[in-house]
Amino acid sequence: MNTPLSPDEWQRYLRQMTLPGWGLGGQERLRRTSVLVVGAGGIGSGLLPYLAGAGPARLGVVDGDRVETTNLHRQVLYTGADTGQMKAECAAARLQAANPNCAVHAFPVRLTAGNAAGLLQDFDIIADGSDNTETRYLVNDTCLALGKTLVWGAAAGFQGQVSVFNWPGPDGRRGPNLRDLTPQPPVEAPDCVDAGVLGPVPGLVGALMAAEILKIATGTGDPLSGRLLVFDAREMRWQAVQFGPAPT
Repeated sequence: MNTPLSPDEWQRYLRQMTLPGWGLGGQERLRRTSVLVVGAGGIGSGLLPYLAGAGPARLGVVDGDRVETTNLHRQVLYTGADTGQMKAECAAARLQAANPNCAVHAFPVRLTAGNAAGLLQDFDIIADGSDNTETRYLVNDTCLALGKTLVWGAAAGFQGQVSVFNWPGPDGRRGPNLRDLTPQPPVEAPDCVDAGVLGPVPGLVGALMAAEILKIATGTGDPLSGRLLVFDAREMRWQAVQFGPAPT
């Protein structure tokens, strides 16, 4: 039996509950949804505040890194006073203070083949905003093994990408995943260290990922399943590339 929304929740979520297709029913579905976010860096800084503010039941933050000065131009969850602190713990504390109605859990560890299944299995939706190829494929493959929907994003230089993997469509069949898009990890994938990054780009990626998660959790709109949204901030060009299951 659902607990009625508190007066504070009504006030917090009123503007999103007035959206067509969302309503009280969508908010109650979101209120029962748990999300695990891998990566609390630039993408996480754009994703986590919007997600926590919307009111999911539980939010997990996985990140084994500490805040560095070179992060601060894009990782706006943090301040200079946070330098040297664990990102997952700083982010969780800030998000919990922003919305006490959402239970936020910090996992200040690096995701590995040994702990991935244990971390992912207790959450309904997984979001990957990590910054390295090895982790991206590990998250993807673990989601496939556990039957989890994965909202995925990447950013480097002036470019960002967003998609939804392994989403169960109306017919119950799972949508394509990262290995359908790129079967094997690229030998040389650009990252923020080598390619640099325009500060707002990962924030845009994170905000788009939050929108996809909220759509999935509430049953509002069509997720980016089978579509890779790519944007280039230098030219401000956007395109959606369709892809399907890789040939067997």
